Amino acid sequence: MASLTLAFITSRKEPLIDWFFDSLKYQLHADEFPTVIVVDALLESRPLTFHEPWIKTIHVLPKPTIWQGKYQITREPWWAKSNAMNTAICLCKTDWIAIVDDRCVLVPEWLQCVRDAIEGNYAVCGRYEKRANLKVYNGEIVDYGELLGVDQRPEFTEAVPTRDWYGGSCAIPLEWCLQVNGFPEDRCDGLGSEDSMFGVMLRNIGLQMKYDARMKIIEDRTPGEAYDGALKRADKNVHLGQQAKSWEIVRSFYGQTTSGNSFDIRDMRARILNGEDWRPPTASHLDWFDQQPISEME
Repeated sequence: MASLTLAFITSRKEPLIDWFFDSLKYQLHADEFPTVIVVDALLESRPLTFHEPWIKTIHVLPKPTIWQGKYQITREPWWAKSNAMNTAICLCKTDWIAIVDDRCVLVPEWLQCVRDAIEGNYAVCGRYEKRANLKVYNGEIVDYGELLGVDQRPEFTEAVPTRDWYGGSCAIPLEWCLQVNGFPEDRCDGLGSEDSMFGVMLRNIGLQMKYDARMKIIEDRTPGEAYDGALKRADKNVHLGQQAKSWEIVRSFYGQTTSGNSFDIRDMRARILNGEDWRPPTASHLDWFDQQPISEME
């Protein structure tokens, strides 16, 4: 599948990446040799081993951000998933990119749903199921453990148009990612909601999105394992109900067609693919919501 790159995003001590690779390899056709970009916030603090030589794997730190790593201004590492996904977008050399969360198993139809999206030229998001104490052997679940949560959207037998965009996996034409200037890291990092706000932007510029219930991942979120050392994120003004930061970000993206990031991701990608190094982050050091110095956030 020369037109597809897969991005595996992790900041967990135990990302269980073998589950992903093992469940992926059974779905590949004989002539498919995908590239997997592993964007790993903990790359320098614990090893990951990749056992599939026929899958080209690129293992990288997230690009520079004020929320974690070399240029961190916060007192501790914070949530920066948009930044990690934008890292993968910049490194992607194919026409399509699919993004998955860590500690997950792909159900057997997952990759076919991506193929269908490529054939139909629509962005696709899948559903998720969260479990504790999941047991997996060679890419197959042998013990489902305990159910913690499921995607509440209805199940369908095929991809259907959607206004909702969230979940643990998706596939998108790379050009569409560039067109909306990437995931909205300047507003969503430190908080979350990046998947939903990305979908709002695609919807606002009239790009076709579909939800495909067949495109399912099953995630292990065992308390004490999945969240050991988890990155911090926080809402604000929660006691004020709809005046909270999490509500304001929804309002701010109501008619938004681009991410509002402080950089041009198309130019950034061109520089990185031309062999240049990452430049320091350009995001404001003040929280967009209330102008509080991000270095003082707790």
